Amino acid sequence: MSNILNANIRKVDIGTLIALQKLLVQRNLSLVAREVGLSQPALSHILARLRRIFDDPLLVRDAGRFVLTARGEALSQRLENSLPALIDLFHEGEFEPARSTMLLKLGVTDHAGQVLLPTLLDAILARAPNIRTSIAIIPNRQTDLAELDAGRYDLRIGWLRSLPPHWHRRKLLDDRIVLICARDNPDVAEPLTVERFAALHHVGLESDRPIYPNLIDSFLTEKGLERKVVVRLSHFALAPTIVARSRMVAMFPERLALSFGDAIRIVTPPLDFPDNDLSMAWHPRVHTAIEHVWLRKLVVECSRKIAIDQGQDIIPAEGGPVRTARRPSPRS
Repeated sequence: MSNILNANIRKVDIGTLIALQKLLVQRNLSLVAREVGLSQPALSHILARLRRIFDDPLLVRDAGRFVLTARGEALSQRLENSLPALIDLFHEGEFEPARSTMLLKLGVTDHAGQVLLPTLLDAILARAPNIRTSIAIIPNRQTDLAELDAGRYDLRIGWLRSLPPHWHRRKLLDDRIVLICARDNPDVAEPLTVERFAALHHVGLESDRPIYPNLIDSFLTEKGLERKVVVRLSHFALAPTIVARSRMVAMFPERLALSFGDAIRIVTPPLDFPDNDLSMAWHPRVHTAIEHVWLRKLVVECSRKIAIDQGQDIIPAEGGPVRTARRPSPRS
């Protein structure tokens, strides 16, 4: 093999092989020259070079026309069999969702999963019923970057904070942290003062590395206040069910709170709390893969649908994130 690589194969490119295959089939210099975009003298020069490489005339004149030599006949058959596959290396082809049986590997936070997955999975099922989806629930605080790079996930969705620098990222939806309570909770009067907020009976998140409780408590500490946390949960998804049936309150992502309908009331808290956003991120290895480009477009489409369904106007952002203009919430 090394002898071959050091010899003739290094003297021929794919364009030359295409021209040769056409010459061997059509046996007409002027016609083939027009098809491959060359002048007839340039194609004659290529033919002369190929004759030297193969040490054979390949085409010879007989009664005013070209005929193939025995070597030319053999090359013609080999090129007919092998050249299409070689050319196909440069054509990715088309992705057909309805026929695809690929496996999608998603890593999502529980928050993003509850907000986005029902809509996304329904859309995948409708358009690509044979696609299999593997979903891993990953904490927001996930820092195992080696696992991300190892190919366990094709796409990550959530409040993404820790990502390898070479990953791609796109914002999907704005979100913010709000206060939730039972609709008839008598302790939550609006407008809510910071002092009254601290005195409420809070459901807190039990975690060695909490995401937003530290921001809340830091804010209150600056005011000389401390929350009255009466219950701590290791999983925040239980909070709406608890506050809907009690006089307790909880800080909670607004988009997820909206999915609970009239079971809870959403109140703007009296603190300067930074907004968060749901984003998706993906590994460079799948950045240009047509099936993953399709998936990411579908995620963006589903995010737009969710924003509209939750009463937000979409601000067009060509080639950028889905930005939303928040309408006044009728439930706050």
